[in-house]
Amino acid sequence: MSRTEQMTAQRGANPYPDDPAVERRRAYDFEAVGTDRFRVEPWPSGLLRHYGGMVLSQCLAAAQETVSPEKSAHSLHAYFLKPGLVDEPLDIAVSRETDGRSFAMRQVRMTQGGKPVMNLMASFQIDEDSADYLPAGPTDLPEPEGLENIFDIVGRLGDDLVRRHRPFWLRRHPVDWRPVEPFDFRKVEKSERPRHYWFRFYEPPGGDLRINQRLLAYASDLHVLHAGMQPMGIAPGNDHLQPSSLDHAMWFHAPFVLDDWMIYRLEPVAASNSRALGRGSIFTREGRLVATTLQQGLARLLEEKRTASL
Repeated sequence: MSRTEQMTAQRGANPYPDDPAVERRRAYDFEAVGTDRFRVEPWPSGLLRHYGGMVLSQCLAAAQETVSPEKSAHSLHAYFLKPGLVDEPLDIAVSRETDGRSFAMRQVRMTQGGKPVMNLMASFQIDEDSADYLPAGPTDLPEPEGLENIFDIVGRLGDDLVRRHRPFWLRRHPVDWRPVEPFDFRKVEKSERPRHYWFRFYEPPGGDLRINQRLLAYASDLHVLHAGMQPMGIAPGNDHLQPSSLDHAMWFHAPFVLDDWMIYRLEPVAASNSRALGRGSIFTREGRLVATTLQQGLARLLEEKRTASL
């Protein structure tokens, strides 16, 4: 029996008890345990390992806590080093690399039990008046209110959904994702065309830019790797797929508030050596570009006997 099956059996009739409101707060709710040191306590979850967007947002949040309020994040680059287990605390240490008048740089190291989970670099800048160029987003997409939630689509697979996919895809999520193009969790046509997703948080975070950036980082981890795999015809629910985020870069272009639907346009960049690279552009509902993402991830197809142990 795999670890996924063992943990699911232990949790009984309700194996995926996640509370979306609790998870959303975990993106910025942690305890200071020393100078530039923070701890994230475990909480009940149907997951075995932390969702990558969660640890990404927590590392960004820790960096923000050490930077003066007039500076906001404009870029980050994170390396996923080891999956973090949800039933053990996470420790975060921030190093103040530079503090200039206009810019500040932070290096963040997240560990669990002394072992590395994530390394992140983030750069911050004061707000300045300047000329802008922000490409317009797609304006011909169907409205999100008439589209179906992606987790409802996957949930209809029922017993056909491979057990190891169930903890993530069948739990309650803080983000409402709605694919624009037809979405099949288990099959995908080989294509280089971009895909689009509408998304919004069920509980809007208010006007604090720092919290909005943390939550956008949280959301940005989902689907980017899937875009990179698309030209090879590898679907996110492929029974033999071993996926894992390797590194994630993000650039914030303009202030925003997550109080309405956002558009995530995703497209493949390259794939080789069991790795795939995807690129994302995030727009407001009105089509204003606010962030760009790049993510490289593992997209390894395993033999049947190795897949059974995941």
